[in-house]
Amino acid sequence: MRIYPGRIMNNFIEQNKRQYAIPVYQRNYEWSADQCEKLFQDIVVASQRGKEHFCGSVVYSLVRYENNINHYIVIDGQQRMTTVYLLLKALMDMANDEGEKQTIYKVLINQDAFQSYSVDAASKLKLKPIKSDNNQLMLLMDGKVDQVDKSSGIWRNYDLFCRLIKEQQEKGIGVTQIYYGLQQLTCVDISLDQEDNAQEIFERINSTGVPLSLSDKIRNFVLMVDAEQDELYENYWLKTENLLKNSSMESFFVDYLNMKVDGFTKYEDAYDDFKNFYRDNEYTNKSVLQEILHYAQLYHAFVNADDSQYCTRINHALAGLQKLKQTTSFLFLFRVFDDLQAGVVSQEEVADVLEFLLNYSIRRLVCEVGSNSLRGLYKTLYTRVFIRPENKKHYYDSVVSFFKQLTTKDAFPTDSDFVNALKFNNLYRKNSLCKYLLVKIENQGKEQLITDNLTIEHIMPQNKNLSSSWQKMLGDNWYLDKDKYLHTLGNLTLTAYNSELGDKPFAEKKKKLNAVTKVVTLYADVRNCEVWNSSTIETRAENLSKVVLNLYPTIDPKEQISFSDPRYQEYTCEDPNNATFKVPQYFVLQGERITVSTFADMLRLLVKRLYTIDKSIIESLARNNEKVLSWSQSVLFSYDKDVVNTDEKIPNTEIYLGLGYSASHIMYIIQALLDLYDIDRSDFVYSARKSIAKKVS
Repeated sequence: MRIYPGRIMNNFIEQNKRQYAIPVYQRNYEWSADQCEKLFQDIVVASQRGKEHFCGSVVYSLVRYENNINHYIVIDGQQRMTTVYLLLKALMDMANDEGEKQTIYKVLINQDAFQSYSVDAASKLKLKPIKSDNNQLMLLMDGKVDQVDKSSGIWRNYDLFCRLIKEQQEKGIGVTQIYYGLQQLTCVDISLDQEDNAQEIFERINSTGVPLSLSDKIRNFVLMVDAEQDELYENYWLKTENLLKNSSMESFFVDYLNMKVDGFTKYEDAYDDFKNFYRDNEYTNKSVLQEILHYAQLYHAFVNADDSQYCTRINHALAGLQKLKQTTSFLFLFRVFDDLQAGVVSQEEVADVLEFLLNYSIRRLVCEVGSNSLRGLYKTLYTRVFIRPENKKHYYDSVVSFFKQLTTKDAFPTDSDFVNALKFNNLYRKNSLCKYLLVKIENQGKEQLITDNLTIEHIMPQNKNLSSSWQKMLGDNWYLDKDKYLHTLGNLTLTAYNSELGDKPFAEKKKKLNAVTKVVTLYADVRNCEVWNSSTIETRAENLSKVVLNLYPTIDPKEQISFSDPRYQEYTCEDPNNATFKVPQYFVLQGERITVSTFADMLRLLVKRLYTIDKSIIESLARNNEKVLSWSQSVLFSYDKDVVNTDEKIPNTEIYLGLGYSASHIMYIIQALLDLYDIDRSDFVYSARKSIAKKVS
């Protein structure tokens, strides 16, 4: 790396036989009018005072020498370089003197005075922005103003500079004086050598500016130093961007990484995890971009649920998962759709799997099963279901059998639990689920009612100060019944007239609905009621819950696939003594199954997972040499290895982890750690068998 004091004009733009390309990984040209006006005023002042004006740094690197032209990429400073170039073009066009025009024109293009080398259209201009901006710049430079996109930043700022120059000309300040001001712009000239790590330098430069998004960082990482970056950008990255748009790019990369890497990645750690994953698996830029595009195509289908290559049932089920925000299932679905594309499973069977997962999701949401284990469940689900390759011959049955044999809270909710929750749980607070179910009830087996304009209506009103007519109808315990039934299925319907119905008495509400509503099924149990109270709400809830159960029934596999090993049994950590004289097989933490062979391994890997969830808890314990178990003399975590008498550290930290405990002691430690992390003990189970005693000869 070579660093010099420099000038924008003298060191860069006025130099002949050079072209500065803005790499495809950089952002579009996007300087605001305010930024342009400020720079222009600084240039005018610099001209008048004859003083230099510092405008930042330009970091660049030579990438090739071709046809006597040095081709550079601009790693930092592209916005300033592009702005100055546009100002020069505006000065040329606003100049009244032909000599001034020619002087500036010769600065803007590479000169071949004796035609000794071939300067083609692509290398003629000294600046080459990214593709969309470059197209606009070339049209502008060729004088094809009518073809320039007037909404582009290239045109907007060129047009602004023309107006600013005209204002100065009216004050008697001409093009020559403004050009002199441009020559006063100084910068830090940073030229990178081949041995310099352009990626690291770029990251350091941008760490203090506008934060780059995760997708920005990944794009830069895989494209920055690749000689084929234009081709890779066009063939892979641009297609990925067009598929996912800005709204889905960040979530896609987090899901992609969580599907691929060990453990969980968080958004703030995802870029580092991506770099490690890339290097550990020996990807090339092309191979990783090919894989990213492949999974982006699947992600697009998951999110939009309108891919024509998939059957209607698949798209409908995907739409349901999306509406219910069950996107954690994508970690499993990536693998399932890989199998679909490989011909391992049919579309019909994938549709069956998706409908089962939708059923499972609805039941789980209605029964208010905590969601903190879902990500771990779906991350390891594919490996756990298809641990035996032959299970893929019974794809759907294997998935269903697995859920039916789970003993944790992730098990498939029973019909009785589902119906009871439908009747008595607060469904309204899960707004998307509530409307989804009400729409499904209304549209079952008949012409589909368009429900986009419908909202959820409480038959018994929500108003805190319930009117006397409603209090009288509900009875002496009206306040208790209101609290119990207000947001339950039996009291909810759909309407397009929510504001008009409001707190009207029941008879008026019913009359209004009779006159205008197109909702039939949901309104059937209301239409014939003379009163609306706890009894009629319970009756309607009973009827509607049967409808929902019929829509989402318990599914039994045609062929039972066993996932149990008779030698092993699952245990919780509630009775630590269960671990004594046992050999563990795996543990499950918040749905994620992790294979282990010893209880020491279990403690190591559990601590690693907990540290990724919240490192501050373990760091605090280590700083203070605090005991995890009040009755034990042992310190589990410390920055001083002598305190824990071990050389083993938590991976990628300076914290030492104490080991050498008995199996039951480890279970007590796990209890304490789960409590510290506010994780329900039921979110942890482990599988173990009795150890085989060695014979004494």
